[in-house]
Amino acid sequence: GLLFSLAMILLKGESCRNAAPMWKYFAVSFSNVGASTCQYEALAYVSFPVQMIAKSFKMIPVMCMGMVLSGKRYPLKDWMHAVLVTTGVVTFLLMGDLGVESGRANSTYGLLLLVAFLGSDSFTSSFQE
Repeated sequence: GLLFSLAMILLKGESCRNAAPMWKYFAVSFSNVGASTCQYEALAYVSFPVQMIAKSFKMIPVMCMGMVLSGKRYPLKDWMHAVLVTTGVVTFLLMGDLGVESGRANSTYGLLLLVAFLGSDSFTSSFQE
């Protein structure tokens, strides 16, 4: 992988130096670790199907974060696609059993962890661009 990367840099005549400031790498790394931590920690407080339903909403927070961070504008068609995909995934997941696994209830803390996951993950996705 490293040799291929070096070959492509030389072939395309690109610089080996980082163009982005280090604080941007820190922000993306921090939000990525935060998203992963919240996602896995939430499993201790919510059932797996509930976590999957929350993750199905990922497209919409990413689009909203892109608007906030980068001033992006999405056409109505993109919003409709995001809503339709989210609706389809939620419908598919709701067709199964959402019962509590091993006596574990879905807690408010677990749902807050899922919200933190969605916020951190959407920041990571939008800020990397």
